[in-house]
Amino acid sequence: MEEAVTKPAVKRGRPAKISLDDIVNEAITQLAHDPSKPLSLNALARALGVTPMALYRYVDDRDALLQEIASRLLHDLNPEIPEGPWQEQLRTWAGAMRDYFLANPGLFSVLGWQEHIASAWLSQLATLVSILERTGLQGKDLADTVQWVGSTVMSTIFMEISGQKTGYRLNEADLTELKPSEVERLQALISHLRQKSARSVFNESIERILVNVEVSASHD
Repeated sequence: MEEAVTKPAVKRGRPAKISLDDIVNEAITQLAHDPSKPLSLNALARALGVTPMALYRYVDDRDALLQEIASRLLHDLNPEIPEGPWQEQLRTWAGAMRDYFLANPGLFSVLGWQEHIASAWLSQLATLVSILERTGLQGKDLADTVQWVGSTVMSTIFMEISGQKTGYRLNEADLTELKPSEVERLQALISHLRQKSARSVFNESIERILVNVEVSASHD
């Protein structure tokens, strides 16, 4: 749904001088501040001291602006995929995604919108396709696997970022509302998880993905 554009109060004096770089930089700043919040053209214009409509002097439309932002944010995401087994290549790709998105959490807001997917992100998915092609999967099976692997990897990363932002931690007080039998069932799990780092949880997820892909490829 298109955001309703409201006019800010008219200010006296000379109009603010901005550039496309100024717009993109401010948008990235706002996205980094609250990655879960969609980009607001009104907030962006207010921060730059211009009217929302003034932004369209620099980009054709909202889609073009989001493409510019995604392109800038993804510019330095160029994982060096090693020669060797596809399993190692997938580990490298997934690890590069985690490291980069942890450093740039606002990216999740501009990977896709309405009926669009950021062109720069499609380039990353093309790399994933080239890796999984080496398993021997083809056609629909390959497409389904790429979709599943990409979604699972990115969902795992998003959950880690969300946990960092909310300060998610297990507190003993959280268990007081549970039945004693439920607490007993959870104790082993809680004890186990407390010994793990976010990185180790992510790595285990990737290893499980590899096993599932190998099984799918062997049944092809």
